[in-house]
Amino acid sequence: MINSRNRRRTGTVLAIGGLATVAALLSPGLAAAAPMDMVAPLLDSTCTFDQVDRALHAKNPQLASILDQNPSQKAQLRAKFNEPIQQRHAEAQQYLAQHPEMQQQAQNDPRASGLSKTIQAVADSCHNY
Repeated sequence: MINSRNRRRTGTVLAIGGLATVAALLSPGLAAAAPMDMVAPLLDSTCTFDQVDRALHAKNPQLASILDQNPSQKAQLRAKFNEPIQQRHAEAQQYLAQHPEMQQQAQNDPRASGLSKTIQAVADSCHNY
């Protein structure tokens, strides 16, 4: 079950990841062993937020639903997609530097691989939406 604390962390990670995915991260610290590598496909994306959102709904409706249920996090994510790619990278790196525990937690999370695949699938298909 996802509680409100987990949803807040999900939103933060999403915001820094540019989806981060979008709703990137179903629980605290959910990411890849190298979080920047996991979210890079979306950090580097030239898709609009609306394209990413539609692609997420197509590729992972459950994750998209979680994002839809958190409008403030969704708004933060939308704002991130309005930033230049370099700024997204810098903010993500700064966030991870300030929260090293996320990287440690991520190394032990078995869901990271699935999320990484979702992020890549969204990034690969978002221009189709």
